[in-house]
Amino acid sequence: MASWNLSFDYASVFFLLLILVCYFSEKMVPLRSHRAFLVMLINDLLSATLEIVATWMIRNIEVIGYNGVFFALTLSNLAVNITCITFTFYILQLAHIDILKSKIQHSLFIGAISVEVIVLAINYFSHWAFTLEDGVYRVSYASLILYAIDGVMFLVCLVTIVRFRKHFQFLRVVPLLFTLVFCIIMAAIQLTAYVPMLHLMITALCLIMFHYQQNAGTVTDMVTKQFNRRFLREYLYGKFSEGKPFGVVSVAMDDFKFINRTYGAETGDSLLLQVGEYLNTVRSSGIVFRLGSDQFYLVVDRRVSQLSSVAEEIRERFHQPWLTSVGTEIMMSASLCYIECPKDADSYDSMIDTLDYSTSLAKKSRKGGITYVGDLDLSKLRQEKAIETAIKHAMDRDELKVYYQPIFSVKDNVYNSAEALVRLNDDALGWISPEDFIPIAEKNGMIVEMGEMILTKVCRFIRDFHLADTTIQYIEVNISPVQLRQPGFAERFKRILEDYNVKPQQINIEITEMTTFNSSVIVQKNIQELVDFGIVFSLDDYGSGNANIDYINRMPFKLIKIDKYIIWDSFKSRKAGITLSYTIGMLNALDLCIVAEGVETEEMREHLAKVGCHYLQGWYYSRAVPEQEFIRLVAAQ
Repeated sequence: MASWNLSFDYASVFFLLLILVCYFSEKMVPLRSHRAFLVMLINDLLSATLEIVATWMIRNIEVIGYNGVFFALTLSNLAVNITCITFTFYILQLAHIDILKSKIQHSLFIGAISVEVIVLAINYFSHWAFTLEDGVYRVSYASLILYAIDGVMFLVCLVTIVRFRKHFQFLRVVPLLFTLVFCIIMAAIQLTAYVPMLHLMITALCLIMFHYQQNAGTVTDMVTKQFNRRFLREYLYGKFSEGKPFGVVSVAMDDFKFINRTYGAETGDSLLLQVGEYLNTVRSSGIVFRLGSDQFYLVVDRRVSQLSSVAEEIRERFHQPWLTSVGTEIMMSASLCYIECPKDADSYDSMIDTLDYSTSLAKKSRKGGITYVGDLDLSKLRQEKAIETAIKHAMDRDELKVYYQPIFSVKDNVYNSAEALVRLNDDALGWISPEDFIPIAEKNGMIVEMGEMILTKVCRFIRDFHLADTTIQYIEVNISPVQLRQPGFAERFKRILEDYNVKPQQINIEITEMTTFNSSVIVQKNIQELVDFGIVFSLDDYGSGNANIDYINRMPFKLIKIDKYIIWDSFKSRKAGITLSYTIGMLNALDLCIVAEGVETEEMREHLAKVGCHYLQGWYYSRAVPEQEFIRLVAAQ
């Protein structure tokens, strides 16, 4: 060691000090892994420093004396070997593994540290781990015990990273594994070639960990300087794992978009910064997270039983004005909800769903008020989650069914088309109405995949049952606004038709709720591409309030479906009957084809045909039926 070039160790000390400065200059991340990283940094710095000191003392052994040098070497060896243990402990913390709750892991760490201390302590008298003769440092056979412990720790790290890789969401695992292996190689080089590069590689590993895992910038919102939603999941996962009670207060500002539009985004950001700073001063000793543009979470570890008073304190602050950068006073309102965990929610996902649902209700009915989640009837939320699960299972197992309801042509006196309707049957929930599961699928985005699955089934049905050889000219397929807002939807739609050799004239797209389309360039582009391809569009539920004459004038509809409730009302009320007659007359004057929905009696059939409806659909003819039954229905007409 006396001849070692200590440049690598000096560089290691410099960079470790630099990391420590960066660590303390950033926002402290409230995780055990963050504190474990600090312990690892300090131990690495101590280890590199002791190696420098020990080398310098060997060079001056005549002055310092044998005992002093040997003691310094013992401390240096202990620090080097404990480095591997502290790193392993850090990796376990990243994986949210509490070694105090695992007897095996707890015993492993206590045993490893004890063995290393005992081996190096006995070595002071026996020299069985390393020797120092004539100023020359040499390792001995007992060092194999220390190397074996390091090897075990390395395997624990490797297994933990691979097994619990989902917990390393802020970490790029490949650079970490590469650096780990390289550290092993550098340790071998240091032992055999006596080149002190190990500490420099350990420092490189710390740099990687700091950049990818411990860097507070990746978990901090840039506007408010509070923790972001990305980190909320990581933090609360650990809280739920501990099983200790904690509370969350949701602070959702009301009508904040109005403030941005009125005073500008810069002023809005300034106010958000003030709100975040204020929440940090609330006497709950909580941790603040910014979830979205106008919502914060305050996670409270203490005073969980007093969450209502914490929420009341926050509400009182919102009764006071907030100041802009130019001194203008602005009043803001916030709807607050609070929840006790794990009492009211036992997982991160259930907590988020419950608070989102509660906040939505609060903004509608108790704007500016305080809502305790435990006081709400969450049966609707649970029902929605159960239906969402049923949808996922049905899609995964390809159990979504497509039924067909025939549409009767008044002119041709035959079934000339049909509407494809999706059906969902769950083992636990039974048959679920489309009115229940379609909005849920639209809200969580599953409607995109579901829509393509339905279209694929319809195209397969058209091809396999040779519908072109029957009186059925086309099948109507309902398309959600969510689907039409997807870039490239038209291309995927056309590709499915081409895959099954289905002509554009054999598919009719049915659209509802056109109010969502007004400002969407993507929707207009998708519709125009499909029209150019030869697809016919129809407007569903005309007269129900979701659609009006403005849409008919602007959109390329060729077929209008009058809502069944309008049809039914026309047979109950004279005014409604007159309105329907004039509506049908107007649509006919515009050269649009008319489908009357909800036809249930002979009287309705005759009257609707007489006043100018071209097509009739309803239970008078048939309910929606499975494929085989539909084919028999068409064949028997």
